Amino acid sequence: MCGIVGYINCGSKHELFEAVNAIKHRGPDSNDLQWFEGNNCGLGHVRLSIIDLSEKGNQPMFDPKSGNWIVFNGEIYNYKDIRTELETFGYKFTSGSDTEVVLYAFDKWKEECLNKFNGMFAFCIYDPVKNETFIARDRLGIKPLYYLDQNNGLAFSSEIKAILKLKSYLREPDIAAIQTPVHFQITPYTGFKNIYKLPAGHFIKFNAQNKMSIKKYWDIAVSEEISDEKIAIEELDHLINDAVKLNLISDIPVGVMLSGGLDSSILGALMQKQMDQPLNSFTIKFEKKDLKLQGNVDDSYYAKLMADKFGFNHHELIIKPDIAELLPKMVYHLDEPIADPSAISTFLIARSAKEKGISVLLTGMGADEVFGGYRAHLACLKADAYQKYLPKFARDVTQGLFSKLPESNSTRNFKYIRWMKRFLEVASLDPFERYIGLMNTGLKNETFNKYFLNAGPYRESYYYQLQKKAFTEVQGSYLTKMCFCDSKVYMADHNLTYSDKSMMAAGVEGRPTLIDHRIVELMFKMKPEMRIKGNVQKYLLKKVSEKYIPHEIIYRPKAPFSAPMRGWLKNELKEMVNDVLSYETVKARGVFNPDHVQKLIINNQKGLEDNSQLIWRLMVNEIWFKTFFNN
Repeated sequence: MCGIVGYINCGSKHELFEAVNAIKHRGPDSNDLQWFEGNNCGLGHVRLSIIDLSEKGNQPMFDPKSGNWIVFNGEIYNYKDIRTELETFGYKFTSGSDTEVVLYAFDKWKEECLNKFNGMFAFCIYDPVKNETFIARDRLGIKPLYYLDQNNGLAFSSEIKAILKLKSYLREPDIAAIQTPVHFQITPYTGFKNIYKLPAGHFIKFNAQNKMSIKKYWDIAVSEEISDEKIAIEELDHLINDAVKLNLISDIPVGVMLSGGLDSSILGALMQKQMDQPLNSFTIKFEKKDLKLQGNVDDSYYAKLMADKFGFNHHELIIKPDIAELLPKMVYHLDEPIADPSAISTFLIARSAKEKGISVLLTGMGADEVFGGYRAHLACLKADAYQKYLPKFARDVTQGLFSKLPESNSTRNFKYIRWMKRFLEVASLDPFERYIGLMNTGLKNETFNKYFLNAGPYRESYYYQLQKKAFTEVQGSYLTKMCFCDSKVYMADHNLTYSDKSMMAAGVEGRPTLIDHRIVELMFKMKPEMRIKGNVQKYLLKKVSEKYIPHEIIYRPKAPFSAPMRGWLKNELKEMVNDVLSYETVKARGVFNPDHVQKLIINNQKGLEDNSQLIWRLMVNEIWFKTFFNN
């Protein structure tokens, strides 16, 4: 795990040096750059040493045979097999790193090498003789890759802040991208004008004439052809075990981020099965008052249950952070305006692991999207029966009654009322509108233009149009369509992005084992009943897990990984909210509706509405503006 940056026909060696310094947190073990004066090009790298800890694994790395240079971020889990194959073609290796394998694999197979890699990656290979650049990102977008194509030059990096060191770039916010229904940025947009995300499963070619082309090399294929439950269980069982085995490849200790939920628990059990030392597990514990305000169960109980049963070396972190200091820090590290307090929890766990000498953590990130684990998935399916058996007038009366109920008070969050109100708001809609209304938007048609100033129609937003197109074009069941859209957008642009940035802020590599591309490919061959059967979500994963972990863990109530956002906003951050989101500040920014913002804050503080997600988003956005544009 590392950080990469490159300036191709742009910038200077000094600017590249500053860019490398900007992402040093991603690679605290070493850093270097290579500048090609005649081409006005350079590559920079910061390294977190995980495979081949010697200096031979340092980058930028040079291949004297082809003349190519590489900067690489990520892990190729099957690099030893590829190395053995390359050796049969006469390639000689001088290091034990997977970076050298990528370098030679590209020399041998060019872009076809991408189909051989099992792993997470973003890398650039540069040929200074031909002045040609090749940049690729892994299939699912686990590793970030940003680029700027302007004035016949190309800049790229693992994080936007390295591109910002390029003095020729005119820093400007992309207001059209900011005004989106969701609380994160959608590929290719980032919130910065002219700086884009390379889509997952794509590569860039930049030639000697300074022309850029982008091409897709992989996508999720949907078939729903597997209906035999026994075969499905056997195949998934094999792939999960193999993915865990591959993800344990490391020359330094590996731990697990243990929430106590199904995903991290099955990982922990299978990891310990393959280890001869107690597994280091890390979890967080919230104070009781924060749990009440958040409306969550105590995950730490289940995490400890797992740790005790399997003999993990368990580390429990009680969250009492200086949130007023941490929030701006995380906004800086996330680059994009991503408004999810889980980034803070993730950072704190990663920092705790780093302090204990663990720089690699396996995580269950992405499993909900792939296996059908979100509450909204089940709710959308249940709405079919709701519409069928309850007449419209009865639905209208029910919705009217629930709309009058409070969602919280000064000491407790009424999550079931909040969930029911959200369900009733969309339950009478058609399948797509129902899905888009429940999954991660926060803003709907009736609130979109109250929240933003001059944003245009909700249904013309890029997010809405992108999801509508994907939902309509994918041939499959309702549930498969939802999981496909979530895996393409929410998983890549939200979950994988914030988890990578927040963990790398602490110098820790996160490995989302359950989205090994082979597992993803398998799950989109499954009939929908393999995801949700009756009321059982993640059905197939749970059937596999019955072989390894306690029933109490597998079939416990779902509790999302989160942070006590509602408690923070009403207590530790209350003064900050009133300051950062004052009427005058919001009005001067000119992006959000100051009258509506004040109403959201007042009703939230009185407990009339639970507007915490929208207020958190406003806080993140305003701090983001100040961090990247007001300085």
